Order: sequence, then C-alpha cells, then structure tokens
Amino acid sequence: MSNDKSFDAIKKIKLENDKSAGNLLDVMPVKVQQTEVDLSFLDNLSTAHPRLLVQNKDLEDFRAAVKKDPSHCKFDAFMSNSTNKFLDTEPYDEPEAYPEETVGKASLWRPYWRKMYVQCQMAFNATRNLSIAGILLDDAEIIAKAKAWTLKLASYDPEGVTSRAYNDEAAFRVIAAMAWGYDWLYEHLNDAERKTIKDALVVRLEEIMHHLEVTVDLLANPLNSHGVRSISSAVVPTCIALYNEYPKARQYMEYSIEYYAVHYPPWGGTDGAWAEGPDYWNTQMAFLGEAFDLIKSYTSINMFNKEFYKNTGDFPLYCMPVHSKRASFCDQSSIGDFPGLKLAYNIKHYAGVNNKPEYIWYYNQLKNRDTEAHTKFYNYGWWDFGYDDLRFDYLWNDMAEVAPSDEPLLKVFPITGWAAFHSNMTKRDEHVHMVYKCSPFGSISHSHGDQNAFTLHAFGDTLASITGYYGGFGVDMHLKWRRQTFAKNLPLFDGKGQYAENTSSKFEGHQDRYCVEAGGKITDYETDADVKFVEGDATTSYQFFNPELESYKRKIWFAKGKVFVIRDTASMKTEQDLTWNMHTTFATKTADAGFEIVGEKATLDVQFINDCTNNLSSIENVEGFGEVDPAEYEGLEIHRHVEAKFKPAKEHNVLTLLVPSKIDGAKTEVSHTLAGNTLTLVIDGETVNIEL
Repeated sequence: MSNDKSFDAIKKIKLENDKSAGNLLDVMPVKVQQTEVDLSFLDNLSTAHPRLLVQNKDLEDFRAAVKKDPSHCKFDAFMSNSTNKFLDTEPYDEPEAYPEETVGKASLWRPYWRKMYVQCQMAFNATRNLSIAGILLDDAEIIAKAKAWTLKLASYDPEGVTSRAYNDEAAFRVIAAMAWGYDWLYEHLNDAERKTIKDALVVRLEEIMHHLEVTVDLLANPLNSHGVRSISSAVVPTCIALYNEYPKARQYMEYSIEYYAVHYPPWGGTDGAWAEGPDYWNTQMAFLGEAFDLIKSYTSINMFNKEFYKNTGDFPLYCMPVHSKRASFCDQSSIGDFPGLKLAYNIKHYAGVNNKPEYIWYYNQLKNRDTEAHTKFYNYGWWDFGYDDLRFDYLWNDMAEVAPSDEPLLKVFPITGWAAFHSNMTKRDEHVHMVYKCSPFGSISHSHGDQNAFTLHAFGDTLASITGYYGGFGVDMHLKWRRQTFAKNLPLFDGKGQYAENTSSKFEGHQDRYCVEAGGKITDYETDADVKFVEGDATTSYQFFNPELESYKRKIWFAKGKVFVIRDTASMKTEQDLTWNMHTTFATKTADAGFEIVGEKATLDVQFINDCTNNLSSIENVEGFGEVDPAEYEGLEIHRHVEAKFKPAKEHNVLTLLVPSKIDGAKTEVSHTLAGNTLTLVIDGETVNIEL
C-alpha cells in the first residue's frame, strides 16, 4: 500500500464514520426548543481587532488592570501554567501521516491519530496564549513568538494530514489557533503575513462548511457529533476573526447562530441531560460554552437562552457523581478515573450562567482532588485550564459554594432517559448512589446497548460498574465489549441483547436508525415519596435481535437511602431463558440464590427474593472481555461479572434485593417478607412496605 493509498484509506474510513447517523429527522427522540434570533445585529459589529474574548475597545482597560494587578482574571496563573512553557519552544513542524501498516485496524492507527491531535492542541495553546500574552503585556519578543507559531501553522497543507477529511481533531485545533493569531496579532502582521494566514483560514473554513452543508447535511443529520462540535470549536472563532474581511464569514456566522437557535441541542431535551453521556456532554459543552462566550463578548447576544442550558449542569452533578469511578454510561475516555477536571470547569461555567452555587461545590470537589490533570491524555490533548480561568473570570462572576442535600433523593431526566438515586451525596465515605439509564436515543453514536442498565456505588466503591477500558472508537474493546448489552448490568434473553451496532462494526445491513429505534423510555417515577422509584421499558431495545420478546420492563426502588430493590419482568411468545448479569472490578462470591461483591471499602449483597429462584439454574463468576483482542488490554486488570441463569419460560419475574454495607463498619441489616404484591423490608430496625 503506497503512502497515497494509505492517505486515501484513512480519509475513506474517516468519511464513513463522519456520515454515521444518516438522516434521522423522522425518528428524532426529542423536539428541540427553538428560539428566534434577530440577525440584524450582525450589521453593526466592530471591525477592529482583537475580537476574540477581549474587544478592541476594552483592551487598554484590561491591559491596565493586569499591569496594576498581575492576578487580575488569574492572568499570572495563565502565564505561569499555560504560557511560559512555550516561550522557548520552537513551532512544530507539520505532523506526519499515520504509518501505512496501521491503516487496516483502528487499534493500530488510533495512537498516531491521538499523537497528532495532541501535537496540534499544544500548537493551539502556544499560538493563542502567546498572542494574548504578547498583546496584553505589549511585549515585542512574545508577539514575535506568537507570529512564528501562527505563520508556521499557516504553512501546513490544508488538504494534508491536518485537514478535516484526514484528522478532524487536528483540523479544528489548527484553524482555531490561526484564528486567534490572526485576530490578536492583526496590527503586528504585514499585508503579506495577513494574506498568508487568511488564505489558510479560508481554505480550512470552506472544507469544514462544505462538510457540514453538503457531505453530512447537518440540518438533516443533527446527531452528527463531530459536525456539531466543528461549529463551536472552529467555525465560530474563525468567522469572528474574519468578519467583514471574508464575505462568507457573515453567512457562516448566520448558519452557526441559526443552528444553535433552531436545531440545538439534538442530544437532550429541556430536562438538561445529554444522551451521549457525561464525557460527551463534557466535550460538547466545553466547545459550545466557549463559542457562546465569544459570541456574547463580540455581539452582546446571549445564546444561553433555552431551558436546556438552565438545567444541564444538573446532569453531571447527579449522573457523574464526584465520588465515583465507572459509575456512568456511554463512551468515556476517562473510564476508571474520577470525574475529570474539565467537567469541573464546565459545570462552573453554568454556575456563572445560571447562578447555581451547588455547581461551585462540584467544581471545588474536583479541583481540589485532580491535582495531576495535566498528565492525562484526555486533558492535555484537549484543554488548557489556565486559559479557562482567564476566560471565566473575565466574563462571569464567581460565587461561594453551597453543598447539595445529603437527604435521599432521586433526580430524573425523563426526556433523555437518565436518572440517579443519591443519599449522603456530599460525604465520600457515606455516599450511596445508583445511576440508571433507559434512553429513547438507544445506542446511536456514543451511546450503548444499555437501556434499563444501572451502576451502583456505595461507601467509596463502585460495586456494580461498567467494565472494560477505553481504547478509542471502533477498537475491539469498544465494539465487542463496552457497546454491548452483555457487558452491562442487564439481562439477556436466549443470550440476545439490545441492538448496538454501528458503521465500525461492519454489521451487514446496519442502519443508524436501528440504534434509535432500539431506544427505551422512562415510563414512571416517584421523587417525593419516602420510597423513591424509577421504571423503564426497554422492550424495543431487544426486539431487533429478539422479535419473540413481547415486553421487558425494569423498576427500581430506593428505601431509606440504603437499600435497592429491582424487579425485572419480561414476556415472550416462546420460552426463553434469562441471564441476569452484574459487572464489577472487584471479587465476587456466589451462593445458591444470590452473590456478594467484595470491594475495598464496601460489599454488595445481591439476593433473588421471589419465586424466580425456582427457575434459577446457576450463578457463576465469569472473567474476561469476551472476544476482544487480548493485545488491547495486555498488562491491565481483567474484570469480571456474575451470570445468574434462569430456565426457559414465557414469562420472567425476577425480584432482586441489593444491600450495600461498609467493610469497616456496621453491616446494613435487612430482612424481607413477600405477601402477594407487597414486599416488606425491615432495614436496620425500620419497616418499609413496597407495593410491587
């Protein structure tokens, strides 16, 4: 395979992934709230530079404030943590293509893809930060270094390895970096330098916009995750930098603003949740938040004017809890770690937007703990926290934290299909929580075949978890394990799970609409009663592979902030067995009618407590990741799950009691009796009745 063929092969693979999701307007699970924006404000925008973040008219005041107090807007930390390291760094040469021998397998070329975008992120940080610092400090030497970086990036081949078609993550970073350099250094560039940078910006901008408007037709394909993000990360800053200097900049600015007003967010409803999960909420909100900040600063237009933005900070607060690992859903580059520091910055942003001091508590918890954030690839390849601090302090007001309630609670996001139970939410060693998902988005894009699934965390351990590792989209661990139902805390019927294929899996006859059609829905919930519950229907999630399945529902109760009860009911046209799975990274002990998970700080006792035990044929501990290529997890811990198998029947009714307890502390004492449809629990001496 020649280098040219290798180059074309990567572009072909990239295009197949980019076009994933197809035209799904007719099956979109949520109706996007639309707002009207009078675009006439675009007639009167400033033509002076800079325009990105700080406006030309405000530049002298900001410069004077920094000179008087170097800590103003944390500028001193911006210099020491994010800028000084580039003062003696030469601009990077253009990255090289992936080795041709890696093209055929995602797990082989993904490391080179990641290396490239990380290099471009560093170039972006250097260009933007040196440009800002040079102008604010009026330092000719720093300005010269910023110019060198900007011109170097302008020399990269816009149709080469940093093009959108080859590596869009690299492309977004390169164009955004040049936009910042062009804007902030404008008065220090000669005509030839301006033309060189502008020409490179225009070529790259046109490639991105052609992809959005023609190749994927984003307005008809709103679930194109990277397409959506290209608007905020690349189009908005570039169009602001080129406004009134490139005729189409206004046209593309109108496209961007109208897209956000009419079509966004495609992944969530007014409840504020994000169907792709907290890690993709994180990346979307990071770039969207900055784009909205840049629009606000340049135009004075507030784009945070939908119900979604008022509620969306609640999503990570409850569904990516500060004290837990492996306790949420969907693709997660941070899987196995505590919630990452960028999540803290994003939720702090919404504290500023919505005056929510509980979000500051979340931010402080993560900020104080994640002291090594700079060592993690999903941070240093993506975020610059020194710049984030500067931007937040320049535009938004900080506030004192207010801790959320420690009382037992259930937070439900019914439109998007997520829910979370909590008690002792602020106390790490006492915190008990369960995150639950039954989403109408099914397994589309970065979602998985996990409708009606849950994770359970107690007293410092995530006991029932998401197993496996993150190796990138399309690798074996992703396709053959983490996307699949058998890797979730869910039942299988005759060994069959939910539809979770995508373009990367090469499933014959695959259509992305099948992923959405395999969605579930939260059908009932109670947040105010002493015993709180949520119920979901995941019937359609299983029916692609199992048309004989007539119904599958799961209901979960939370009693006294200590104990969970789960009821799984299913009916089939023909007799089918049921395999009830629970996954963990800890040791397990099996028994006749249940099992125990033994963590480092806590245990989870799981008992089947109704007459389903009459059909219980076996309970086994199973290790490993199925058919995943062992090379992908070489040297890493092997995880495990418990399989409880029930004999074939046309109807299944499995009632399960889950009791977490501390290892070094009093064990939670629970007894139960079942009379008809009434389950009576005695929990540490207190009686609770649950009507099933």
